[in-house]
Amino acid sequence: MQPRLLCLSVSVLAISVGYSQSNPDFSGPFPKAPVVQETVNSKVVHRKGFFSSKKAKSLKVKKQKVTHSAQYEFYERVEQAANDHQKQLKKFSKPQYTNFLYYGHRRLPKRRPPHKMRFCNECGIRH
Repeated sequence: MQPRLLCLSVSVLAISVGYSQSNPDFSGPFPKAPVVQETVNSKVVHRKGFFSSKKAKSLKVKKQKVTHSAQYEFYERVEQAANDHQKQLKKFSKPQYTNFLYYGHRRLPKRRPPHKMRFCNECGIRH
């Protein structure tokens, strides 16, 4: 009795799977929208679907003319920070900041002989 029941259930399962895959009308869990054929005289197309409006509307893409938003302000701040950084790099590439002989002076201190050296108030060194 057991093998007969097993063979019968496998055959019923195989037939039902084969039939369900061969049926082209199945469109999923939602009902299929009916196909509307357009005629030459009809100017307004009516769509009838699950989530559609009664009349077909033309889709117009509008370009946004927003100039003051958080994103634009962010980009302006980023550009300003980049410009400030470039200015600082240009400023610090001068010898006043790169050459260690300047040591806090705008111009290179004058080298005097040891008996004529003066005390510098700027850097606290005799030169």
